Amino acid sequence: MSKEFDVLIIGGGPAGAMTGIELCRKGYSTCIIDKEIFPRPKLCGGLLTQKSTDLLARYCPGLDPLEFVVEQAQTVDFYFQDKKVNRFTTREVYYFTERTIFDHLLVQYYLKLGGRMIQQVALRPGDIDFGKNTVTAGTGKIYYKYLVGADGCNGVLSRAAKIKRHDFLCLEACFPRDPHNEKEFRIYFGLANMGYGWYFPKKEHYCVGMGGEESGKAISDKARRYFREALNSQSAQVEDFAVKGALLPSGRKLNTRRLPKNSLLVGDAAGFADPVTGEGIYYAMLSGVQAAGAIDASAKNKKRNVLKRYNKSVWPIRKDIRAARFWKRILYYPPILRAFMKHIQTHTNFVRFYLKKVIATGEFNYRNFLRVYLKNRAFSPFAHDPDLTP
Repeated sequence: MSKEFDVLIIGGGPAGAMTGIELCRKGYSTCIIDKEIFPRPKLCGGLLTQKSTDLLARYCPGLDPLEFVVEQAQTVDFYFQDKKVNRFTTREVYYFTERTIFDHLLVQYYLKLGGRMIQQVALRPGDIDFGKNTVTAGTGKIYYKYLVGADGCNGVLSRAAKIKRHDFLCLEACFPRDPHNEKEFRIYFGLANMGYGWYFPKKEHYCVGMGGEESGKAISDKARRYFREALNSQSAQVEDFAVKGALLPSGRKLNTRRLPKNSLLVGDAAGFADPVTGEGIYYAMLSGVQAAGAIDASAKNKKRNVLKRYNKSVWPIRKDIRAARFWKRILYYPPILRAFMKHIQTHTNFVRFYLKKVIATGEFNYRNFLRVYLKNRAFSPFAHDPDLTP
């Protein structure tokens, strides 16, 4: 039995769901294929910044944050190795979600708009026939005009096109949270090479993880030592908890020239993640919106060459990620990182500016934030902003 859709999307995470949502709204027939059944667990810190919730409010009106936000924080503690350096507070709120909940809500939003979905079908590279524009899913074939890969770092579309990846490993575990103790939101530096550890509050537990540009064994050993440190006030052992691993984009640009001109990658599959913070949900949703726009523009011009148009639309994302990689190489150089951690013990304005204007709101990016900060730090609004003063 065969089916035909305007757009076939592989992967039902935030990137795939947002691509489908926008295309359904524009009147295209779409189908998402995913190897899991939703709701399904997904390894992710689950941090949602203000710019992420603003994007959701714009493109998914009616989606209530109370349905997917499980915790929130306005203070973050910075650690260097095992010592707390400083605490920072901003007016903007950092939200935390569970991907099991968040992804399911986005998929349901997509389905209500008329999108189709095939679940629990794991595709292999050989199932994709670029020449015939078909995907074999189970016992049937699906015909498509445009194909979108939204299935993460190890995605089948990347493998089918033999695209070289530049991803790194992160490890994560969930530890119980005592509701009677103060809620903690922590970031750890100096534990992993070119990476960091996170300690995110959720409703009934802490999501604790680490990622870095090291070999699997090296990051695994360091992560387990970090997990033991995180559990130092509890009687439990790391071995009592499930430690899971996943790949994250390094931020290096992928060579997508092997992709057919009517196919494209979004989200983690495209390598879109902040190299400094690891934030990926925002870029996943944003690239999904831009993918839908590129497909719509190409279809209206009766052209299948969507890849060139899409690459042009996501060029600002690529430039910002490239700039972030530059700053990451500087910041994580051990002597500079130690000096920076010492500096922010008493000089807090720069970190407050970065947390608010770059990470939370995206008002400035990695290409211009330092120039803006240095130019304005002695003047209004930054020098007198209550969020940016000790």
